[in-house]
Amino acid sequence: MQNLAGNIATTEAVTVQRASGSDRRSRRHDDSHLAYGSSSSGGASSSRRRERRRDSSDSDLAYGSDHGTPPPANAPFRGSVGGVSFASESNGAAMREVFDFVAAAAPHFGQELAAAGSITVQFGRTQGGTPGEWRANSRSITLDPRRASMAHLAGTAVFEILNAASARRVAALEGEARSGRLALRAEQAQWPADQFFAMEVERIEWENGVRHREIVTGAGGAGSGADLFSAEGDFNAYYERQVRSGHTHSYEFRYNLLREEAASEERRRQAEEGGSSRGDRGHGSSSDSSRRRHRSRR
Repeated sequence: MQNLAGNIATTEAVTVQRASGSDRRSRRHDDSHLAYGSSSSGGASSSRRRERRRDSSDSDLAYGSDHGTPPPANAPFRGSVGGVSFASESNGAAMREVFDFVAAAAPHFGQELAAAGSITVQFGRTQGGTPGEWRANSRSITLDPRRASMAHLAGTAVFEILNAASARRVAALEGEARSGRLALRAEQAQWPADQFFAMEVERIEWENGVRHREIVTGAGGAGSGADLFSAEGDFNAYYERQVRSGHTHSYEFRYNLLREEAASEERRRQAEEGGSSRGDRGHGSSSDSSRRRHRSRR
């Protein structure tokens, strides 16, 4: 998958800037351009560096040589594509595969990458038992290597970036749920409000799936393990499948939680206003008493 790497990607695993032909013949330059070369400038160190050059060895490079040698599996890796950071301290080779695919796909979804903003892709255990998930609270994407191939995880990373880019749309939908406007829409459509909310969230994800197929095809990954939605049908078929799998239940629960939070806030507001109103009446009683005393003197 590494041959899919895109030009716009930046990575902290920097490559060697080779010395010119005359520099190599003169042997006057040290290995200061190497990503993780020694910073020592002693004669013995220089001698060892010259010997390494004569042997055409790139052992000081961050990830093997510049001839396509992959990094060690347990090496750390850090890279970024736009505002999306990729980090693994102990499984760098696998994270590099994910990074390379997203980097290759990046020219095909630059707008969504910009909308996603600053997020981190990392390995870990997913909460829902899926290959990957977007966690809005921590602004991170977690990929679980135990649950899918690396190609599948690379495709999952693209999909979850699309979900991150759609966060504002989901937030707007949740705002409608809190305010009660969504319940009115659901009533007009003759749907239970929680199911209607779940369906609309699923619609956003389905649209992301359609977009994912376009992106992966543009990156040359059509038919690969990263092409997660190649057989996706229309929205109705997708939604019915999500209902059968139980995927919509979490969104229905989310809707009811939002409504309860809104109702609780409304009860609190009314209680505060009621207390303030009673206090105002209490403070205003002195003027009423004054008027009563004035009438009694007359």
